[in-house]
Amino acid sequence: MGNSISHISGRQSGMNVSTSPQDTPQSSKRNIEFDDSASPRKRRLLESYSTGDIHQVIATQLQPSTIYRCHTDFTNPVAKRLYREASDVFLKRKADTQLDPFSMKRVKLYEPCNTTAFIWSLPAEILVLIVALLGARDMRCVAQVCSLLREIAGPLFFSNRNFPTSPKDLFHIRVDSPSFDILSTWIRMDAFRPPRMMLCWLNPDLRASQLSAFLHFLQSVPHKSIQYITLFWNFDILTSPILPQILTFLENIRASGCEELTCMGFYHFVGSSGVTRLTRMHGHMGVNHLKAFEASSGVLFSPEFFPFTIQTICSSNLEKLRLSYIKLSSAHWEKLMRYLTILALVELRVDADCAPSTLIRFLARHPAIHTLCIVPRPCGTWRTNRLTARLTLPISKLDGPLSHILPVLRSLRTLPTLTCLALSLQAHDASPDYLSSVLQCVDRCESVEYLFISLPSQIHSRSAMIWPGTHSAVRVKHLAFDSSDIVRTSLPFAEDTLALSAQWIQAFPDVKRVSMRGYSALAAGDLVDIVRKVVAADVELSVTLHN
Repeated sequence: MGNSISHISGRQSGMNVSTSPQDTPQSSKRNIEFDDSASPRKRRLLESYSTGDIHQVIATQLQPSTIYRCHTDFTNPVAKRLYREASDVFLKRKADTQLDPFSMKRVKLYEPCNTTAFIWSLPAEILVLIVALLGARDMRCVAQVCSLLREIAGPLFFSNRNFPTSPKDLFHIRVDSPSFDILSTWIRMDAFRPPRMMLCWLNPDLRASQLSAFLHFLQSVPHKSIQYITLFWNFDILTSPILPQILTFLENIRASGCEELTCMGFYHFVGSSGVTRLTRMHGHMGVNHLKAFEASSGVLFSPEFFPFTIQTICSSNLEKLRLSYIKLSSAHWEKLMRYLTILALVELRVDADCAPSTLIRFLARHPAIHTLCIVPRPCGTWRTNRLTARLTLPISKLDGPLSHILPVLRSLRTLPTLTCLALSLQAHDASPDYLSSVLQCVDRCESVEYLFISLPSQIHSRSAMIWPGTHSAVRVKHLAFDSSDIVRTSLPFAEDTLALSAQWIQAFPDVKRVSMRGYSALAAGDLVDIVRKVVAADVELSVTLHN
């Protein structure tokens, strides 16, 4: 094996290198003689790295207080000075080195040759200016030449592709599929640190090579260093020509060591469900490290993706399971929830299409759940008069429509102490008025620190918003109203829902903070004046209106 060292300065050198006859073949030690013009630093460089890498010498010879290997800065004056010294040593002579696997037998030096200046002789600032003139593809090629050019071209390449790599962005990285190829360059940078979270957007023109680049990146980082991975898409993924590769891609992510995987599709899925194949599905518990899994697309329950989905749930020691917007019928929800048993589950999110009776039977088999969220649907009522199961749950947070929250509270053996109770009111909940329905839930709690009320998107009469004059004996510390889902053209100015809901505050005499947000026909100052008329002077008010 031979290494050649090019000369760029054309100056004479008084360095002579000789090998000692006493040296054994196994010894690689060399005696090197210098003239008086060689500085001590040059001597150390040549003795230690006579055939090594210039970039390595620069990074390792500097003191830690001056420059670090993981943050090499070639614009630093000390680094530039040492770079020039290293260049002078390495590029002054040509060497023909013959090595066996374990020893250096002979080093032959040649006299300097007058050749065209080598690129390493250029100052780092000039190299930066040269690389800055290149296109993105050429920058990527330059970054693959060596570590020095990678450190110079890498930041310019990332900036050209709008890829964030600053330390403040390293907690989470947002990257779309055309930028997956950047990851292979980024991971080789000295300043690379694995992000804790990755948000990945899959484009309609997704290619198999892009998926391979992402998987190579996952396999290259330390195991379990990336804890959260979220995938988004907004196209018909079932018609993709690389559908098998996408499924393999998801399986590899599941096995990568991440703790939380979220799959969220925004494309409207229309198709059959794969839940009917549940009896033929089998999973092996604990084969991956997932603790949380979120499936927010009906595609994940299609026949093509359903094996991946159910095996992910059954083969993981999940603590959090979120199944929302998956468009299953109540019968399919019944079959799915009856099939699943997740011993470590503490947080659950499901659609309101899951019947209250199905949900309560599932909760009875999972007594550790303390957070329950039900995603409301626009309409629909459920019969709950036949529910007989009794629950013993450490519930601390409940979020969902009254059609589900009230049956769950009725099934609890003891009154819960909730840190958060979020109620989504629907048009059919006014029986006889909305506040009476709210108080039915609140009065089944020991205390509620935070009561969040999402006002119905449409109301049919002003009488549904009245305060019936009743008070709740349950202490509520923070009361919040939200009208973000209100259809703004459905009500005249005099029947502004946020303004009408202000009178509900009187039903909670112990409240210390009131928040309002959403759409309103009134100005924020006018709403504050209305609320001030019905609350004590020490109550904190907050009003945030959408444009």
